[in-house]
Amino acid sequence: MDLTIDTFAWIELIRETSAAGLVRSAIQEADQTFTPSIVLAEVAGASHRSGIRDEVVMQQLIAIRESSTIVRIDPEVAVKATHVLDELRSDARKRKISVPGLADALILATARNRRARLLTEDPHFQGLPETIWIR
Repeated sequence: MDLTIDTFAWIELIRETSAAGLVRSAIQEADQTFTPSIVLAEVAGASHRSGIRDEVVMQQLIAIRESSTIVRIDPEVAVKATHVLDELRSDARKRKISVPGLADALILATARNRRARLLTEDPHFQGLPETIWIR
C-alpha cells in the first residue's frame, strides 16, 4: 500500500504523542510514502507557532524528506485540487465543520493522483475512502 502523509500525522510523530506509534507503524509498513510539499510549510508553521527554534524545525523537515518522497505541486495536481476543494467544501457545509483550505485540497489531490491512502486526523478528510484515521 502506498501512503500519503498529512500534516496532522507528521506533527503527531514529531511531538511523540500517543498516536506516534501508529503513525510510525503505518509509515514503516507502506510500500511507498509521499508527503505533499505544502505539508512541509504547514509543519514548519505549526512548529514555529509552538516556539520551536528554526534550527530544530529544519531538522524536522529534513527528517520528513528523508522518510518520504516529497511531491511537488504539478499542473495535474493543481487542476485536480480545484475539483477536490469543491468536494471538500461541500462536504464541510453538510457536516457543519470549518471550511477547508487549498492546502487540504492539494494534499488530497496528491494522494488521489498517486493512488495512495491518506494518513491523517484532519476532520476535513474523515470518512473518505482514501483516509486512514490516526486515532
